[in-house]
Amino acid sequence: MVYKRNRGVRGLRDVRFLRSVRGLRGVKSVRAVRGLSAIIAFAISLAGCVKVALHDTDHPGGGKIVSLNADRTDVGTGTDVPADYNVKIGDYTTTLSEMTGAVDLLPPGTYHVNMWNTAEHITVDGTTATADYSDGLIGWFFTGVADQTVEADRDYTIDVPMRQQVRELTLALEPTGDAKDLIADVAASLSGVAGAIDIETGNPVGAAVSVNPAFEKGSDGKYYATIRLLGVTGTEQKLSLTLRYAGGNPSAQTVVCDLSSQLAAFNADKKTPLTLNAIVVVTPTANGFSATIEEWEENGKTIIAK
Repeated sequence: MVYKRNRGVRGLRDVRFLRSVRGLRGVKSVRAVRGLSAIIAFAISLAGCVKVALHDTDHPGGGKIVSLNADRTDVGTGTDVPADYNVKIGDYTTTLSEMTGAVDLLPPGTYHVNMWNTAEHITVDGTTATADYSDGLIGWFFTGVADQTVEADRDYTIDVPMRQQVRELTLALEPTGDAKDLIADVAASLSGVAGAIDIETGNPVGAAVSVNPAFEKGSDGKYYATIRLLGVTGTEQKLSLTLRYAGGNPSAQTVVCDLSSQLAAFNADKKTPLTLNAIVVVTPTANGFSATIEEWEENGKTIIAK
């Protein structure tokens, strides 16, 4: 009897072994693929990261004046509040309504701020404000300056102190004497007045001008004239008064008085109105009438006229 080797069992074992090896390899392969995929995904995520800069405002490229305020703390009472203000910040200009407003985005830098209001009979050219006294009272005029350093990505609030640049002057004439009732009207001219000022400093610029106060007779028999001035300039201010009489007889008389001392500090306190009272003595003479200024009162203080 011839025996043949039974390869069936061994073959079956070989198949099972191969399958187990292949399965093990498959497991390792899956794990490797999964690990490699994770590494690739992490690398891609790193490559896709964008550095995000943090900012304090929505305008990181420049600074913004979110509130520009006209500070009227140091102006006189009874003055009108301007409807708007002109603003110049470096080369940038705008108009702000009322007393507060915002300004567009500004590049970083140091800026000089000018503010002024639009006033009747006053024009501004550059930094010079010029008054036209020929057509009634000039308006209330206020100016302010400030310096501000602007950085990017920041908001700013700027308070600009406003200075009153117009002062009110009232002249009161009280006629006395035997012929006082014959005065029909009074004309006047005041010299040494500032026609223009520098809005940066408030100081007068240019030549002096003359203004003509318009006198009206009050119920108390006195003559009053109120004027508004940018200031006085020079060392001499003279008031020329021309008295005209009823019927033209006698002829008009002119009296000139020096107000230089009374107006020497006129520019220093523009927010405070000034009143000057004068007594005009009118008496008959052999040649007609004589009119002289006897004394002045400056806000209650008696000053002898020269």
